[in-house]
Amino acid sequence: MNRIQVDYDGLAVDYDRRFVFSQDADTGQNLQHLVGQLHAQRILEAGCGTGHWLERLSAPGLDLFGLDLSSGMLAQAQRKIIPAHFVQGTARQLPFREEKFDLVYCVNALHHFADPTVFIGEAHRILAVGGLLAIIGGSKPRSRSDWYIYQYFKGCYELDEQRFPAWSEVSGWFEGNGFTDLKLIDVAVINESKLGREVFKDPFLEKHACSQLALLPQESYQEGLLKIEKDVSKAETDGRILAFRTWISIKMLSGMKNYPV
Repeated sequence: MNRIQVDYDGLAVDYDRRFVFSQDADTGQNLQHLVGQLHAQRILEAGCGTGHWLERLSAPGLDLFGLDLSSGMLAQAQRKIIPAHFVQGTARQLPFREEKFDLVYCVNALHHFADPTVFIGEAHRILAVGGLLAIIGGSKPRSRSDWYIYQYFKGCYELDEQRFPAWSEVSGWFEGNGFTDLKLIDVAVINESKLGREVFKDPFLEKHACSQLALLPQESYQEGLLKIEKDVSKAETDGRILAFRTWISIKMLSGMKNYPV
């Protein structure tokens, strides 16, 4: 399965600006809950980026690993002095021995993996019996109106329709690779509106803040910004306040590696 590639080496230095505590608190709490529930000690994050989530999990007694394809992202992670082992590699060929980990997880990364089904099989291989794979991320978009980015930046909606699989499809990949006890839960819903010129302070509006905009040609990105400016200015002239909506559902699918029948 082909995936459109983002140059994460180029995004690495500014990448952490995307993290807003009020929006990622639920994700961090769910990961911490999984660690406690499993009594997990050996933990791998696939697609760890700058190590943001591993930093949230850091605690005595945990053996943390982070894998990412981008050397630039890993360099940022290592600057944080997180007590974790960072490895450069691909999700379709995890460079670890069988039954090494108690928990393997990824956050907002599956849609970037070239072969997500192969990754899920690899995760099953390196998990110990009783271990868990957890995938956290957004869903296939429902409508352009759910996120103002889709309305103002040409091609972003179509891109996400192509990249994001339905959760039912991901569940099928789990089952096909031997995972059982599947659970799909709601982690968070980002439901907010930026009013008028407040939208220009949205960190996700920056060119390198999210993959949707990072993949756009610079000309298309500037065209979208000009459209926003035009609509804001017109609303101000008309005495109106324009609302720029964001509605994004974050879910977590988990599955267990059980004893062979």
